[in-house]
Amino acid sequence: MIIRISIIIAVCVSLNISVTSAADDSNASNIPAKKLPHHAHVAKRVTQAVPVTNDIDVSGLNKTRALTVVSQIELFRSFLQETTQNKGTIFRIFSSNYTPIDYELLLEMRRFINLYAGIPQTDEVFHLMALVHKRTKNYSAAALDWEFLKVMYPQSSFVATANTQLQQLSSDQLSKQVAMIDRMNTQVAQLSGDMDQRTGSFIEFLRTSGEEIFAAPIVDESVSFLARNITFQNEDVIESAIAHQSMLIDNDIALYRFNKLLSVYPSSNLRPDSLLSIARIQREKQRLFVKASKTFLELIEKYPGSNEAKLGYEELATMYNADMLDYPNAISTYEAIIAKYKKDPGVLYSLLTLEKIYESKTFQLDKAIDTYLRVADIYKQGQDGLNALIAAENIVFNSTKNWVLAISINDRINARSPNSEAALKALFANADITENMLGDKVKAKEMYKNFIDDHPTHLLAKEAQKRIDAMPKKS
Repeated sequence: MIIRISIIIAVCVSLNISVTSAADDSNASNIPAKKLPHHAHVAKRVTQAVPVTNDIDVSGLNKTRALTVVSQIELFRSFLQETTQNKGTIFRIFSSNYTPIDYELLLEMRRFINLYAGIPQTDEVFHLMALVHKRTKNYSAAALDWEFLKVMYPQSSFVATANTQLQQLSSDQLSKQVAMIDRMNTQVAQLSGDMDQRTGSFIEFLRTSGEEIFAAPIVDESVSFLARNITFQNEDVIESAIAHQSMLIDNDIALYRFNKLLSVYPSSNLRPDSLLSIARIQREKQRLFVKASKTFLELIEKYPGSNEAKLGYEELATMYNADMLDYPNAISTYEAIIAKYKKDPGVLYSLLTLEKIYESKTFQLDKAIDTYLRVADIYKQGQDGLNALIAAENIVFNSTKNWVLAISINDRINARSPNSEAALKALFANADITENMLGDKVKAKEMYKNFIDDHPTHLLAKEAQKRIDAMPKKS
């Protein structure tokens, strides 16, 4: 790539060739109509040459290509203007946004970029390509063309035009994507390094963007980048970007791309992410739950310490529970999460989901109560543990009728949060259980009196007094 670029620029300089800039007007119709002759004296843009060392063999083919650079850009510029003028209102009514010449221009411009990305004049081709996309109402592709122009050619005279166009798109056709465009602009301003480094970093930034409208343009730019950079060191990142954006377009393409990353890049740090993404496609898009479970398990087995494995555990458990109604496997997977990740926030979710399975799916109420008590044991501080004790007591009181256990749980509520509303209700509930469930009215009367003495203004104090008054006098 470096040799090719050096050859092209050196030949152009030897012929004193440079390229005239297109006008910075936002519409293609404002591009100058005059066709420029292929001679150096018409040039207004001068670029510094990259010298060619004497040991490089300049082939006839490369010389020919170098001589066509100026004429190709001229043709793009003039034909874009000519075809824009020819597309009248009646023509548009009876046609799609794209016409054969649009496809041809875009194909030729992309080919040009892949061949000559390393020369500064290619910035104009990005600008012209953006204008084609804009006139065909592919506004997201146009926006990305201008963003990549800024990424690859930060010193270009077209940067100001690109910023103006992006501002217009953000205010009009892409107003719903203004936040995404702002994030891209911010990222572009932070890039550093050579052209390949900047471009690769920007694609990595776009890798997991969930904006569906930008998916196809991101794929196009990423594929183009790989095509012209066969020695780029982080190809796996670009392949991952293509795969993630393909998830928004076509499941089979995404699966192919993720499997390509797994097959071609055995040392990639993105292999766990690829397995997780494959499993998600199989589960969420294809509804192939058995396949998805195998992929989740492969991820967990091969990369147990990765964050993707943790996510895989959680999503596998959810799939067993919600999609497959396979409660034994759901229970064992949630238990594995609880054992492996201890006090991670995901453990609380796993415990609470496990309780719901026991309570409403498998109807193992004792295990449901035990699970709530495990939550209380793990989360000794804060509202989560207290809520778990309250929920456990509700199951006991309403379902299992284990009054001794109910009193024990209420005592724990009172000890954990004395004088709180939950604690006062627990104290009164114990007196009620003692009176009506255990039949010990003498002890219950004493508990009611203690409640009244300690909390005379509480609403339950009046109820406690009513209970005492209703008891036989000898009690």
